[in-house]
Amino acid sequence: MLDVKVGIVDFEVYLPENFIEAEELSKLVNIPAQVIKDKLGFKRKPLGGGPEDHCVAMAIKAAKRLLEKTNTDPDEIDLIIYPGEEYKEYICWTGSIKIQKELEANKCWAFDISYRCAATPLALKLAKELIMTNDDLNTVLIAGGNTNAYLINYNDPQSGFMFDMGPSGHAALLKRDYEKNLVLGTGIHTEPVFADDVIAPYCGTKNPITVDVIESGLWNKIVVTDPERMKKDLAKRSLPAFIKPVDIALEKSGLTRKDIDYLAVIHIKPSAHQAILQTLGLKPEQSVYLDEYGHTGHTDQWLSLQLGLEQGKIKDGDHVVFLGAGTGYAFTSTVIRWG
Repeated sequence: MLDVKVGIVDFEVYLPENFIEAEELSKLVNIPAQVIKDKLGFKRKPLGGGPEDHCVAMAIKAAKRLLEKTNTDPDEIDLIIYPGEEYKEYICWTGSIKIQKELEANKCWAFDISYRCAATPLALKLAKELIMTNDDLNTVLIAGGNTNAYLINYNDPQSGFMFDMGPSGHAALLKRDYEKNLVLGTGIHTEPVFADDVIAPYCGTKNPITVDVIESGLWNKIVVTDPERMKKDLAKRSLPAFIKPVDIALEKSGLTRKDIDYLAVIHIKPSAHQAILQTLGLKPEQSVYLDEYGHTGHTDQWLSLQLGLEQGKIKDGDHVVFLGAGTGYAFTSTVIRWG
């Protein structure tokens, strides 16, 4: 059973139609447009805010496109995994089951995972290992979304590292004994020192919403609780933390850093992106920097994969490495043998 191979049939990315340019964002955040481009690393990003630009709604759009593209009957799906944000249409609501309902996938079951922007490799790991250990699972749909961009306070300079966030949805279809685009090993690493550093302090059980909170205008915003300490710890911890899951994933795949052909990494500031490439021994052309999109959350790796394929940077047999990170902080990586 453990010799079962699991491959990615195809994937789909959904982005809202409306984008905001660095020049326009500059007026909202009081940062020069050139600084946004050079230091934060994006020229524009999806804006969202339309009537359908919600977490699960965008995941559904991506999933519907994917099923149509792959000519997949919804009844073929055995499991739906939602690797998306908790800040979605409703609280205490299971997004994967809503996706199941809208797809009319009547013969499967579904569950959500919450791991911030580190969830995509975790979802691939779960899908693969559940298929490998359950004879009745043959086809798994991963479909998620991210709308944490709506939680960013543009008036808070301590949130500047999150100004690149934009809404998105994505979907991927995995199958048992599918000989293409094989999912190999996954590595996961966490840094608990950051556990309480980036939070939305209200709407939970600890700080319920009150009239005063609503009037403050901050009831639905993310805050950085100790920015100076977090900045200091990130300076010494972030690069090793990004690299560690890659090395774990490579080892589990029977590979080394020299076997990496393409890195699909979440959007981060240019200096960090370059440092990761250099540490792994990669050239700039072995990745795509998402400066035309910013950070679309869980979708970043799929978007990078799509752009890498479109630009001819990925060929059959290449080892594609997904690399994600989410506040908390968690760092995750999965190796895919493409083609």
